[in-house]
Amino acid sequence: MTEGSDPLDVLTDEGNNAKMITEGLPSDRISIENGSIVTNCKRWPLIIDPQVQGIKWLKKKEEGNLDIIQLTQKNWLKVIESAITNGRCVIIENLGSDIDATLDPVLSRAIYKKGRSLYLKLGGEEVEYDPAFQLYLQTKLSNPHYKPEIVAQCTLINFIATERGLEDQLLAKIVEMERKDLEDKANTLTAAAINYHIQLV
Repeated sequence: MTEGSDPLDVLTDEGNNAKMITEGLPSDRISIENGSIVTNCKRWPLIIDPQVQGIKWLKKKEEGNLDIIQLTQKNWLKVIESAITNGRCVIIENLGSDIDATLDPVLSRAIYKKGRSLYLKLGGEEVEYDPAFQLYLQTKLSNPHYKPEIVAQCTLINFIATERGLEDQLLAKIVEMERKDLEDKANTLTAAAINYHIQLV
């Protein structure tokens, strides 16, 4: 690798970073790296997120085009089927260490063409596939053990908060409680700086 080069510069730029931060992603380096991987990976992201920081960001990022489900709820398969057909975004929250085998064709992107349309077999039925469909998987388990085929089909992203990230967030909470006026001013200035940065880039 070329000396002095940064892989993060290949995945993102200052404008994208600023956009992710305004959407609620923590501004520490690890979070920016994770956010860049989520937005660039070719396989579905499987997010290890015990502090639910990543999922909060994704909910804000995909707001308005989002279905949130858990595999324990009724009719989850219908929600995914509808999202695949209509090109919506789905977040599957609170996964355990086992993922329902019904999702295998979705995870492996077993898409085939029939005429001009794309299709996918889901739960024994043929479902029309919209390329705009997006899937995010999230677990609160801090050290999950998934089967090798799941790991091969997804991009695992570890959103566990780092010490530095937690320090920044804790400081923000204390300032918010002790000096609300300073917190509001800091938020306003940060938002303005990010907007200027986006305009410049």
